[in-house]
Amino acid sequence: MYLQLISLHGLVRGQCIEMGRDADTGGQVRYVIDLARQLARCPGVDQVDLFTRRIRDKRVANDYSAPIEQLDHNCRIVRLACGGGKYLRKERLWPCLDEYVDRMIAFTRKSGRVPSIVHGHYADGGYVAREVASVFDVPFVFTGHSLGKPKLDYLLEEGWTRDDANKVLAIDQRIHVEQECLAAADLVVCSTRHERDTAYASYFRDDDLRIEVIPPGTDLQRFFPYYEYQLNPQGVGEEFKQARVRMERALSRFFFQPDKPLILALCRPDRRKNIQALIKAYGESKPLQAIANLAILAGIREDIESMPDNERQVLTDMLLMMDRYDLYGKMAIPKHHDSELEVPELYRLAAAGRGVFVNTAYVELFGLTFIESSATGLPFVGTQNGGPQDIVENCESGIIVDVNQQSQVTDALLTLLTDQEQWSQASSNGINRVRQHYSWDVHCETFLSCLKDVVAAPVKTPSVVGRIAPGARLGNVDAMLLTDIDNTLLGDDDALYRLLEMLKDQRGRLGFGVASGRALELVEEVLDEHGINDIDVIVASVGTEIYYGRTFVMDRGWAARLKHKWCPDRIRGAMDAFPYLSLQPEPSTQREFKISYHFDGSIDSQLAIAQIQDALDQTRSAYSLIFSHGSFVDILPHRASKGKAVRYLSQKWQVPLERIATGGDSGNDLDMLTGRTAGIVVGNHSSELEPLRTSPHRIYFANGKYANGLIEGLQHYGLLSAPIKDGDDEISLPQSRTGQSA
Repeated sequence: MYLQLISLHGLVRGQCIEMGRDADTGGQVRYVIDLARQLARCPGVDQVDLFTRRIRDKRVANDYSAPIEQLDHNCRIVRLACGGGKYLRKERLWPCLDEYVDRMIAFTRKSGRVPSIVHGHYADGGYVAREVASVFDVPFVFTGHSLGKPKLDYLLEEGWTRDDANKVLAIDQRIHVEQECLAAADLVVCSTRHERDTAYASYFRDDDLRIEVIPPGTDLQRFFPYYEYQLNPQGVGEEFKQARVRMERALSRFFFQPDKPLILALCRPDRRKNIQALIKAYGESKPLQAIANLAILAGIREDIESMPDNERQVLTDMLLMMDRYDLYGKMAIPKHHDSELEVPELYRLAAAGRGVFVNTAYVELFGLTFIESSATGLPFVGTQNGGPQDIVENCESGIIVDVNQQSQVTDALLTLLTDQEQWSQASSNGINRVRQHYSWDVHCETFLSCLKDVVAAPVKTPSVVGRIAPGARLGNVDAMLLTDIDNTLLGDDDALYRLLEMLKDQRGRLGFGVASGRALELVEEVLDEHGINDIDVIVASVGTEIYYGRTFVMDRGWAARLKHKWCPDRIRGAMDAFPYLSLQPEPSTQREFKISYHFDGSIDSQLAIAQIQDALDQTRSAYSLIFSHGSFVDILPHRASKGKAVRYLSQKWQVPLERIATGGDSGNDLDMLTGRTAGIVVGNHSSELEPLRTSPHRIYFANGKYANGLIEGLQHYGLLSAPIKDGDDEISLPQSRTGQSA
């Protein structure tokens, strides 16, 4: 199997993961890295690619700009650019996702291998995975990690308005995408029963939607038991010993009595982590202060003042509470720690001193830190809301409490710190049962078993629900014909029939599409009238729209490109000032990326064009102005045209421009005939194309008219693999030859 995983946001690299650097670089990043590595080691898995965003930003390490990072011989991180190179928080990535979809399709097409499944993580990765899976007609697997509806509920309780949540977090878009992912997913993977039964319960979903609870594994090579230092010190790597010394030194400078047991907390500086409740419980309990020190590692920081508002406020509150309760010498808040080596050593240091791990978050969807601490033999106290319920049931390695009840937090900590028998039992349970329930071997075995079922069953991708999956077609073609309709494709019914029969015979390797100034509805009428059913691509409305197949699946990536600096409201407002312009009333003339006017000729056309261009320039919109037939004015995005659409299709589907034949008969086809494409000018062309005979472009002037000219041009460029038949006779057309036709 070839598995594609997608995790877009945050800082993703194979080594020295910057866990806690910001809100986007958390447990999901660690999970997808470990998942990719472990899956790649499983029998039956040939290749695992983890797709993320390529970042070129001096504020972050150069590692994140490498296009490929090899994790193992059959496992790699693939970084594709979208939205520029700057590191962006996840809420700002939404406008860039269609660009990412295009780049991932192009990468997959170029690799020459179709994935067995596409697995999207979080809503943004789910969006991309759903689109890519539908393009290649393969199963789509979704893991939400955290969901928008529960987060919105929390924000509203905290006093946010829905408008605030949309402005800052684009929450409605996130919820909408999550709902679409659930509608399309062939499998949903979650970590806990709480997540399945509570978090997803507020979303609409099919009764037969398969949701599997598959808890993440734990890297037992890093999270080995604390007693290994006593029983097998030679077996402990020097890198762990060095990390232990660093952490001992980092903590000891905070404590008056560093040998006391340690209450350890590890989390992001986020209000939802409820760190203040822990400090308050410790600060107001003299027994706790007497028997244990408190260490809180809340993310990674250099300068609190330079951090985002939420994190800055949480850290400032921590310092103020430390001062309020006079916890100097008893409470540590180190600035740095790495997740690879130092975090495991923190757990083991606390366990060696018979301390306790604590997490007082309001809710934990899974609770990876509970698993990690348990694996090392460090018992925990944590929230009863969410995943820790499953962990306590499976492992019996800690105590869960209502974190809103301070006395429960305090009592649970005192119990584990003072009851040696209970501490020892919880410690042993954690070490043993994490290996039983939360190993990567168990996770991958269950996950791959589900994937085998999903791959064998019909999928929910477009081809199953009556739409074409374009990647299943265009992923296999090695050449393409894109032609104008009027007076090129149409005009000679017999020639059209011959061309369609030829395309049918060549369909395994030759794609076919039309490029027209007509709106989609009018193109559809022509296709119906002439019985043209086997069509792959439709470029409509003067290159502003691209669709696939006879079910007209829109290319969202093309639409996303055209939105750049396109300001239709400003344009319409500016054009309202000209009495000689009126909007064309026909429904098909006004499109998202095409604004069309009638020009009444009441002033000189050149003067009108100058006035229109001046007004358009003032809108600061990137536009193209087309004045045709003395009475029509079309305004398009600057990036739109039939020729640009052809180049976009070449890039997206990895069909070389030299292998794309473009056919036309008039000046309206000029920009798709010129360039590196295999341009075909049919024999019945208008005189305005005559200058192309001496142009440097790659253009063939056919003798045959209409569709006969297209067949002749395809033969000229060597894009046909067999002779064309006319009735019972084979026609030997001229062989491909270099240069231009006379």
